[in-house]
Amino acid sequence: MFEGIAFALVKTLASYLFGGYLKAHYGSVEIEGAPSWYGSEPDEAICVSTYNKGGLDKLELTKKQSKIKLNKRINHIIEIVIYQNFKHLKSDEEKFLESIQKDEKLPLFVDSNMKFQNIKVDEDKKMVFVRSCLDKEAFIKYEKNRVKELQKNLTFYKSDKAFDELDENKKVKNSDVEDKAFSELDNEK
Repeated sequence: MFEGIAFALVKTLASYLFGGYLKAHYGSVEIEGAPSWYGSEPDEAICVSTYNKGGLDKLELTKKQSKIKLNKRINHIIEIVIYQNFKHLKSDEEKFLESIQKDEKLPLFVDSNMKFQNIKVDEDKKMVFVRSCLDKEAFIKYEKNRVKELQKNLTFYKSDKAFDELDENKKVKNSDVEDKAFSELDNEK
């Protein structure tokens, strides 16, 4: 059951990323005075563009804001895919998808795989422009590995739960046997 959901999620995410939906949904932005690459996105990557007023002193701040914006965009993409494709689920299936949504390691993945594809510091206009991108293939691979890990953890959780249930049933049966033994002793008196 969860394997099917996991497979469907990764497949849907891949089709969402490569199917042109991102361009149709987000489009491109043109800001007067901005470089031509600002607000555009190549087919092979998920990109965000960020700017700040100022000179070279604002570059690091703009790069940091770009990382945050890219993390938010990826989380938003995952939320959209789940919302649009997984509406009628049982509670345990919903919990599984919630665990996929709550990815504590995503910022580390983004930091290690993100590239500042374009940077422009325009001293005349006192503007800093940054475009950061994440390769779509790398992101899909990351999500596949993450889903596999979640499935494995879920399997271990289920097996532990099953053993706990067996132990609980064994205790109940043993207490029933003990109760019968004591009631037989009481009846003999």
